[in-house]
Amino acid sequence: MATTKRNIVLLVFGLTILFPIVQSQTFDDFWFVQQWPPAVCALQSGRCVGRGTRSFTIHGLWPQKGGSSVTNCAGNSFDFTKIAHLENDLNIVWPNVITGNNKFFWGHEWNKHGICSESKFDQAAYFQTAINMRHSIDLLSVMRTGGVIPNGASKAKQRVESVISSHFGKDPILRCKTASNGQVLLTEVVMCFDDDGVTLLNCNKARSNCATSFIF
Repeated sequence: MATTKRNIVLLVFGLTILFPIVQSQTFDDFWFVQQWPPAVCALQSGRCVGRGTRSFTIHGLWPQKGGSSVTNCAGNSFDFTKIAHLENDLNIVWPNVITGNNKFFWGHEWNKHGICSESKFDQAAYFQTAINMRHSIDLLSVMRTGGVIPNGASKAKQRVESVISSHFGKDPILRCKTASNGQVLLTEVVMCFDDDGVTLLNCNKARSNCATSFIF
């Protein structure tokens, strides 16, 4: 969706100068995307620092408009100094599980996705909101309690969805990828939030690309 622009006109030494003003991008809600590092690393042919990580980590917090992600909006580019006070928490819940370069990952996610929520969340608020979401959506604990154990065995999609939906009262989106050996792996779980960053919403389960069963 295109960002709306208008012009402001100033007279400077008798010359008319047009300065474009970019209005903040609007959005409807968020996808809060958590990834399962063992599956992410199984898809990598080389080094992947998260191979031994056994907890869900944040992939991103993606503003949505009209059912699609809005990306690459105009706004303030990533500035690490704005979130330096969150670094310790972010290193735990939002690591770069492939290369280990966490700051690069955070910058990429802000510049591509987070910046599109800047009409309501500045950079610090955006990352703090993601941290809060991760603490409230402890997927691994919920899945273990529901009998879904990450042991590399096949799991029924309907069963996993049911466990998550029953606990949170809202439907998730499951996202899978196929490894080089042909196995379908559960790589991500999406929970949907309203544009306030607090209120859980039902996701459209039809957006899942997982087969009826997968490896987790």
